Amino acid sequence: MFIGHYGPAVWDTQRGHGLPLLTLWQGFVAVQAMDFTAGALTVFGLEGTHIVNDAPFLHIPWSHSLLGALIIAVLTGLIFKALKPSIGKKGFWVVALLAFSHWPLDLLVHRPDLPLYPGGDYMMGLSLWDFAWPSYLAEAILLGGALVWWLKVTEGPKWTAIATAGLFLFMCALHFMAITMVTLQVQAGSFDPASQPQGSAAGVVMISVLLILTLLIALIERKRVSKFSPQNRA
Repeated sequence: MFIGHYGPAVWDTQRGHGLPLLTLWQGFVAVQAMDFTAGALTVFGLEGTHIVNDAPFLHIPWSHSLLGALIIAVLTGLIFKALKPSIGKKGFWVVALLAFSHWPLDLLVHRPDLPLYPGGDYMMGLSLWDFAWPSYLAEAILLGGALVWWLKVTEGPKWTAIATAGLFLFMCALHFMAITMVTLQVQAGSFDPASQPQGSAAGVVMISVLLILTLLIALIERKRVSKFSPQNRA
């Protein structure tokens, strides 16, 4: 999963009822902690994409194993709590759950490339990505619905709502090019491995894309305020 991961980023224990524990850009970072890890490991050649039977196969035993996901979730929660002590114990669990949400969502869409632990032979994945258009639509709905909810519980200039819609379309386009189009090409027998970033470059591209999306939502978010902020209650 790619853009669908960002759906849970709008959720915490108070959003829609009070001041959120996390900003949306922080949620963006939390839900993609596993992919940030995968990108870093790819840069150093420990993970990456291999071509098997003329199709891309993800080799992600450390960042996307069930054990790895649990460890990354706990570490992400601890890092957030250390950097933002105000979130408290509740915030730790919110961040950890957001980070872990990445794994069950990946379980739905990935081909069997998710091991129980690094080096394990048993691979999991329900392969919903093989249904290119339905899975694309599902991820777009998950992201779009979340952003609509975020706009509903925040206030800001009209341009921020337009920019959010633009960001949504940009993310959908990225998803189509990176996943849906590749799936369609593989199924049609026209996939060209040379069209994809290779080796360390793939890791750099992955991290760069995640950072750009985080920066864009942070810039929009600066001009939107929670409807439950003290200034709106005054």
